[in-house]
Amino acid sequence: MQYIPKLTLQEIEQNHKCFKQRISLYKEKGLDFVKSRGFILEKAGPLQGSILEIGAGTGYTTLVLAKAGYKFISIDEDKETLKIAALNLAYENALPCVKFYVMDGQSMSFANDSFENVIAVSLFHHIDNVDGVLSEIDRVLCINGKLILSDFNREGMEVVNSIHKQEGRIHQDSGISRDHISSYLCKLGYEIRNYEEEYHWVLIAAKKIKP
Repeated sequence: MQYIPKLTLQEIEQNHKCFKQRISLYKEKGLDFVKSRGFILEKAGPLQGSILEIGAGTGYTTLVLAKAGYKFISIDEDKETLKIAALNLAYENALPCVKFYVMDGQSMSFANDSFENVIAVSLFHHIDNVDGVLSEIDRVLCINGKLILSDFNREGMEVVNSIHKQEGRIHQDSGISRDHISSYLCKLGYEIRNYEEEYHWVLIAAKKIKP
């Protein structure tokens, strides 16, 4: 289902204050979300053609993609977090760049081979059925398409966990490794490049036809 946000100026301004505070809190711990997203997009290189973002969350990656001039589809199963992402985009006048859908990455309604690029950042540590999401990604990504995956490494997860603990919350961590994801994609014939950022691992994969 497409999500078309209805936002007020007051909501946009209030959300931006909270968003800035959140970014500053992480930055004090050394985790710079804007810098890390910039690193990921730099390693991915120019994205040509249609783009799907899976797991928009509150819009850290969504905002960076939109501000870079990309027009794309972004999904998340949580409507409330999509609203926060939309508020963040609206503040930067970038909302027209994105079509939001309330959708589970394990069961997407898009047709086979729908996208030339799929990106998912900081998603997999929230997912128990990682193979199910990877299978769906493979289904909707076209041949010669580009897959950009990234998540927190050990240092990044320690920072995130410490902030959540400070706030009296427990941060979800499925414990999935990059090695597992790489192994799954290799079996499907993907060509993979790996990179390391201070708090994230980055995997860039090209979908190829099996020989």
